[in-house]
Amino acid sequence: MSLQNSSNQEPVVRPQPEAQLGGAIFDKNGKEILITEEMVQAACQECEKYWVKPEKQD
Repeated sequence: MSLQNSSNQEPVVRPQPEAQLGGAIFDKNGKEILITEEMVQAACQECEKYWVKPEKQD
């Protein structure tokens, strides 16, 4: 089951996926890189690849 497809969440639709979200990171050369919605979504999708649902314990 995908975390983004769970029944208690509403889809988020942004008209401009490349719009900055107010945060930034610095690359190895010290250049500031603005964080976009597209970057956040890509990171979430990468995390979902490795998500392991815990086994149900009795």
